[in-house]
Amino acid sequence: MISGGAQVLFYAIVAAASPLVLTATFVVIRSERPRTNGIAFLTGFLIGTVVACVVGLFVGETFVALIDSHETVQNGLTLLLGVALLAVGPRGRNAPPRTGVEGSSRSAAILAALGWVRPAAALSMAGLLGFGGPKRLVLTLLAMATVSGAGLGYTADLTLVVLYIAVATVLVSVPVGIVIVAGERAAVILERGESWLTTHAAVMRVWLSLGLGTALIAEALVHQFA
Repeated sequence: MISGGAQVLFYAIVAAASPLVLTATFVVIRSERPRTNGIAFLTGFLIGTVVACVVGLFVGETFVALIDSHETVQNGLTLLLGVALLAVGPRGRNAPPRTGVEGSSRSAAILAALGWVRPAAALSMAGLLGFGGPKRLVLTLLAMATVSGAGLGYTADLTLVVLYIAVATVLVSVPVGIVIVAGERAAVILERGESWLTTHAAVMRVWLSLGLGTALIAEALVHQFA
């Protein structure tokens, strides 16, 4: 339980570390209806993450049942993801600086749209973010494969899944929770946070990619040769 829990927690932390998700959350909770849009965004993000976990559990069960060397394959996927992050990270150093949500990238388009959406749209867009892009989805699949392979029983498996969901969604749940509790008083804190994140987003992307890539490679190697 401890070993499996530590591995699931590791994948959840890596999945949660996303400047895009945090920036999108700030955009939503600083819109015209921060509480309503924030709750909708958090709900959608949770739904997307839960759906990804359900898919991951199904894939993980099949994975474990059909492939005898599933741990080797899982370590290989972890290693490949780590290498990919190391390869992508340095490119951010040469990226032109951006202000707010300006830019022509897919991420910038999402952020620009979130500033004007209503709760229903915020929920659906958050669902897509919660389900994940390639990095987040692969990490969810790896975490759920770990749960399936541990064979700890229903209660322990459910505990690990809840742990993953709670940690992987923390960058949405904490800011939204602050808005729900503090309301308009949270505006100053959130404005400072959003300003800092916008200014340092490029640097964060680089160091997160390098740091998380190194951690994933180390994780794969340790489990492969332990």
